[in-house]
Amino acid sequence: MNFGFLTECYVKEGKSHAQAFADTFEQVDQAEALGMDSVWMVEQHFRPWASILPSPMLMASAIAMRTQRMRIGLAVQVLPLSNPLRSAEEACMMDQISQGRFDYGVGRSGITKFYNGYNVPYDESRARFDESLDIIMTAFNNETFSYEGQFYSFQDVTVAPAPVQQPHPPVWVATAAPESFPALGKRGFPILLWFQGNWFEEPLKEYRKAWKEAGHPGEPQALLRIPAYVGETPERAREEPRESTLHDFRRLVREYGEAGDEQRAARATYDLEHYDEVLKTRLAYGSHEEMTEQLQEFRERMGVTGFLFDLNFGGQLPQELVLNSMRLLSEKVMPVFK
Repeated sequence: MNFGFLTECYVKEGKSHAQAFADTFEQVDQAEALGMDSVWMVEQHFRPWASILPSPMLMASAIAMRTQRMRIGLAVQVLPLSNPLRSAEEACMMDQISQGRFDYGVGRSGITKFYNGYNVPYDESRARFDESLDIIMTAFNNETFSYEGQFYSFQDVTVAPAPVQQPHPPVWVATAAPESFPALGKRGFPILLWFQGNWFEEPLKEYRKAWKEAGHPGEPQALLRIPAYVGETPERAREEPRESTLHDFRRLVREYGEAGDEQRAARATYDLEHYDEVLKTRLAYGSHEEMTEQLQEFRERMGVTGFLFDLNFGGQLPQELVLNSMRLLSEKVMPVFK
């Protein structure tokens, strides 16, 4: 089981952006020291009050310089917002800098604000993502190539440097669409999921079936991003992250409302008013005994092969609580799965 630490470089209310980076690096250093398997970065744009991570690739490079063991992943790079040829070059360079520890997670994001800011039509996001991924995989698998597509064209280009991992760094694809699971399994992509209830249990079965029918070696990999908090007691585990979690729901109500996304705004409003119910369906908050039991259930029932733990959901937890939760997770929960 892969036990990964996930960060968006959260900004606490009343704190500087410099403090957000300092806190994040301290968390990364502790994750490395405690034996966590990986650290993953989430691309974010135009939300200076919440998360400041417009270039997860740049952050990954900084983390590579202060770690020796952990794998370093993106969860994810928003492909439609970047030139895919440059993305392929940077992924290979990142693999060299990290000495072969890089995991390249890609997706298209459902946050229209990102697309509006970059003047990219959101209704083109699927087509742009598909073409960008096609270009990146072509670049990874050919020394020199040309490409003619709807959005990009390249003539006789060669991506350098060569990556450490051959033929290329693992490419993980984020998905929230049930119909995409079989296609991703057929193509042999490991996948990234965001915990939003148990809807992906059946799609994961289709994904594994398609993987095996296509004859890919090894076992299919699926990592689950999940807001998590391990407390000293069950009561503390529920109450200590409450305000940070509600802070995130309030932010989503505001952002979705401003974007005119009434459906998502209504869901965030419901979450804000039903914390105890959300605890049971979309959050993993508990003592180390409760966390162990919940993760075992996810593994056995859903077949996920690892977790990306967001240990500061909402971004407002005091640093000492984030670090203690990580310590309990690493010392009390992780050994059960290793």
